[in-house]
Amino acid sequence: MENSLQNQDIRCKSNPIVFLDIAIDREKVGRIVIELFKDVVPRTAENFRALCTGEKGTGASGKRLHYKGSIFHKVLSQVMIQGGDIINFDGTGGESIYGKEFEDENFKLSHTLAGLLSMVNKGYPDSNSSQFVITLSASIHLDKTNVVFGKVLKGMGVVYEISQVKTAYDVPVQRVQVIDCGELRLEEDWGMEENDGTEDVFTPWPEDWNYSTEIKELDCTYIVDVIKKIKDSGNRYFSQNNYIDAGRKYKKALRYYKWMNKTVYVPDSSNQLMVNTEVALLLNLAAVKLKERNYRETLTLCTEKSSTHGIKRTQLVFSRPKTSSFRIS
Repeated sequence: MENSLQNQDIRCKSNPIVFLDIAIDREKVGRIVIELFKDVVPRTAENFRALCTGEKGTGASGKRLHYKGSIFHKVLSQVMIQGGDIINFDGTGGESIYGKEFEDENFKLSHTLAGLLSMVNKGYPDSNSSQFVITLSASIHLDKTNVVFGKVLKGMGVVYEISQVKTAYDVPVQRVQVIDCGELRLEEDWGMEENDGTEDVFTPWPEDWNYSTEIKELDCTYIVDVIKKIKDSGNRYFSQNNYIDAGRKYKKALRYYKWMNKTVYVPDSSNQLMVNTEVALLLNLAAVKLKERNYRETLTLCTEKSSTHGIKRTQLVFSRPKTSSFRIS
């Protein structure tokens, strides 16, 4: 499927496009697609591009000059996420393709938006390496000290998902890892959609879904059918005892459900269908958490109230958790 960007979404058509595939612990959460501002900061953009492809091989430190396998080691909720330490994986190291450090190319661009990429330095000029941040909001306090070099084009939902992980002193408790990365071409398929052999062929986040290639006008009936396909894909994984991917699909279906309620008109005649859809998804996800022996989250899901309909969910009390079960629907 072609990417759906309009011309105005790309700053410059000759700028490189790269991607980061992200997993939180063992769960794949999606792809972040990034435009690098080669037209403004060519050396900084080239550093990030080459670290995505890994084409420079091994650096002076003896470590691969490659983001693959690196982690996001710092999360400041509502501010930024930070990664790119390809040496120590904890924020204490880094290396550029030009050597240990390289110069601040310029400060022409400001940190005015969420989704901007900016270099991390050591607190003094010309100390950039491989570490970077992705902003979650305007961060103009970084202007004139940190170099803006790119922006997220697709997968901002993944960035926000990373920002929601639990932390201890700003360090994620879960492992947030770049499991793959590389370069894309503007005209090629960016690989945002699912491709696992099921009927779920949709992007992990509905905000990235190019639905105009499938239907002229969205309505709740069409989206409910999409949600059912995503849920059925999760059921398939559940039947195979693959609870990580089953849970991933049920969470994805819930994202589409919430997006639908904000995006399209839902007639009164469909209210019960909406309730039934959400209840099924919540209980299926609860079944996954039960299988994973995460009893607290299981109970939370079973007692959750619908923000849309104000209806209290089925509440279950487990006297013998290991023998309790749900019927997947």
